[in-house]
Amino acid sequence: MVKDKKERLKELLDKQKQKGIKEQEKREYETVLEEVKELFPNTGSEEKVEILSKEDSKKITDELFKEFPFYRSGIEWTLMFYKTIFSNLVDYEGALAELVIKNHNVNNEICYIIDLNYQHVIKTKLIRIIHRIEEVRNWGRYIYSPQIKLVIEFPSNDIAVGWKK
Repeated sequence: MVKDKKERLKELLDKQKQKGIKEQEKREYETVLEEVKELFPNTGSEEKVEILSKEDSKKITDELFKEFPFYRSGIEWTLMFYKTIFSNLVDYEGALAELVIKNHNVNNEICYIIDLNYQHVIKTKLIRIIHRIEEVRNWGRYIYSPQIKLVIEFPSNDIAVGWKK
């Protein structure tokens, strides 16, 4: 009888814990959804922005970590052969667009916004992100395009762009 009560209590505690985890995941997803609405207002049907599942987001984040040399605080830029770092003092939006368009075909390239603070990754077209770089830019966030092996990071007040040939 005592064992039954302990097992029942354990089951109830497990259910409560699972409920708390689901509520936390729901709040986190709603936060990401709100951020997508702020980053990409007036999204038309041809300009799709998608929030990936936790599983797909983890795959993309793992792929980013395998593709580029990461260190404790971010990408180890000294190990990147192809890179450009823009200071906040220049017209980095225009320079970034020119750099990426000159080196890559960006019209239909899929790109991911990876924020290491959240479990969900945002998927859209690279050209959309370039046009909204000021809004997207944030410490701990990466822009990653696997097709063209491109990564953008926002260390301090700079914008660092790296790619592999």
